[in-house]
Amino acid sequence: MKRSGNLKLRHAAKNLILKKQIGIVIFIYFGIQLSKKTSTMNKRKLFFSAFLLLAGMGISKAQFGVIKPDDMDQMHNRTLVVVVESPSDQLTEKISKKHKADGPGAYSKAIDAYNKNFADAINQFWKVSADMDNIEFKSLDEVNDISDKKNYVVMFCRSVTKDDIIAPYPAKNGIMWWPDYKEVAHDKDFTGKITVMGIALLDKFAKGGPIYQIAMPDLYPTKEDLKYAVNVASSYIMYKVNHRNDNAKKLDDQMLQENQAALRDRTLLLPRDYLDKKLTKIQLDKAYPYPYMVVGMDTIKRAIDSADSKYAIAMAVPTDLESTATGGVEYVQCVFTPDDGNLEGSSGVPGIASDPKSGEINAATASKPLITKKSLMDFCMYLNDSGGNSDSGNKKGKR
Repeated sequence: MKRSGNLKLRHAAKNLILKKQIGIVIFIYFGIQLSKKTSTMNKRKLFFSAFLLLAGMGISKAQFGVIKPDDMDQMHNRTLVVVVESPSDQLTEKISKKHKADGPGAYSKAIDAYNKNFADAINQFWKVSADMDNIEFKSLDEVNDISDKKNYVVMFCRSVTKDDIIAPYPAKNGIMWWPDYKEVAHDKDFTGKITVMGIALLDKFAKGGPIYQIAMPDLYPTKEDLKYAVNVASSYIMYKVNHRNDNAKKLDDQMLQENQAALRDRTLLLPRDYLDKKLTKIQLDKAYPYPYMVVGMDTIKRAIDSADSKYAIAMAVPTDLESTATGGVEYVQCVFTPDDGNLEGSSGVPGIASDPKSGEINAATASKPLITKKSLMDFCMYLNDSGGNSDSGNKKGKR
């Protein structure tokens, strides 16, 4: 059964989507909202539109920064140094007052776990650096003390608002930590903040914005968040390296067209909590006519952690830091394969689903579903245009 409809109309719709994304690249909606502000905001919009990552609607919105050929060469040839987190004396003191028994210990363990998970993700998935045996891990102070800065590229994670996403790392650095952020949500404001993984040339680390950033699903990066970010970033950058002579403006579109064929042979894991609950199995099969399973987050985390090549995974990624009526963060969707980090599909259907205080994705109170029928159709857009077998997944689809 092939999808009905006029092919020209589908191509027109696809082109409209791509224009929307590329116009705001890396968090397309970032730019859309910023354009409503002052001339300064308009400048930020132009800056964001230079960012590329999640091709299609979702690609542009989930990553920040235009990676130039020279930047790619620098990332490849320089030594990679990774910023590790260290406990903050100020936060330790505050936690000690609220949680005298185990607060500081939980805070310290959370940072130790993050540092280990970040290092593991880099060792497992990072492919860009020429010398993978000499990656260095240093505190921010140690990174700033490096004298031969032109020989280093620096990788880091930080929690940001829309106003400091383009600022140098030292201006607003580090991740917002709290061992039990739900408990203290009433007095600690996380509204409009996301956590990104970024890359910068060390000699420009304190002078300008990073050359690349990718948003992570959670404000407090889990092991799976870090693996997703490092894996996708590495794959995306290497694709640009290997296609540096291709048309840069069409590269994201080209990448999705090449990668999307893999969806025919993989099972797409759809997170149950983020899927539009009004969709019936018949509607799901029609919107996404390839193998899929509707599963809990534990299954998705296991697939990411094990880099399972049997699956593709639908992700909800923050994109818009503009304040909303509920104080939440807006999300868009993408599909990636956990074994190689390839982006297979993307969609720009906005869904607001973030707790206004903790920053935690709260699908139960989302004003819009995070993954809709339109999202599913976007995920396999190029397969349908090229005459993909629309019956291939119906027998395996599980709700």
